[in-house]
Amino acid sequence: MFYSKEYLNFIEDSKKRKLDIVLISVKQTIGHCYAKVGNIMLVNSNGEFTGVLGSPALHVKLQELSQELFESKKSITYENQPKDKSSGHGVSIYSLSSFFYEDEYAFLDEVLQRFGKPYSLLVFGTGAHVSSLISMANLMGWKTTVIDMKMRESFVNEADELIKLDKLEDILSFDLSSYNASVILSHSPKTDDTYLEALLKTDVEYIGILGNKKNMQKKKEQFNLHDDKRFFAPVGFDIGGITHQSIALSICSQIEARKNGKI
Repeated sequence: MFYSKEYLNFIEDSKKRKLDIVLISVKQTIGHCYAKVGNIMLVNSNGEFTGVLGSPALHVKLQELSQELFESKKSITYENQPKDKSSGHGVSIYSLSSFFYEDEYAFLDEVLQRFGKPYSLLVFGTGAHVSSLISMANLMGWKTTVIDMKMRESFVNEADELIKLDKLEDILSFDLSSYNASVILSHSPKTDDTYLEALLKTDVEYIGILGNKKNMQKKKEQFNLHDDKRFFAPVGFDIGGITHQSIALSICSQIEARKNGKI
């Protein structure tokens, strides 16, 4: 299970302003519900939040309960029943726990670890075509890292981490095991091959390469990847789009499907 990096950013921002935090998690659902078990929401003592768990009415109720917890300093369980029985909405049960700045948010890290960690995307290449991919990955709440030899920072300054290579071969000595997905967008066959060689040594669960079908077929034969379920080339779903935004959408959609075990 993974959670959005926005939760970590929210905690850090609240900490800077010395605000307390309530963590709300979906504990159980019965019938159809917007949020599934494991989804979380954070509310601070200013009433600010990150994460969405359901309808406007539910959202308001969870914010009200959060404010009560800042006073009581307790953990509670809340069961949400649909007001309209014919709506088709089910019953959802939430766990709410408070964490305080004065206690340095004691145990919050341990609790978040139960929900996993942010999904991690590694991108090779920093041309203008990469900007939309980074923006969309950030919107998904993934941790984004970009690697390149000639770092064009103006196109990838929204990434969480930038790694500049002195020599292309340096990538072969990198430990890439911490990344969940990778996309090669270098537009250079030799460079693509070196990055791919480095990735194939790891357990990265998604490896995508941008290129035409003919060249990608050659790539599969060159590296014997016909039966490698991690390899997606050409990268992305065919959604018919031609803009850099639609290409980014097709790539992120395919990564999300892979992440969720749909492909």
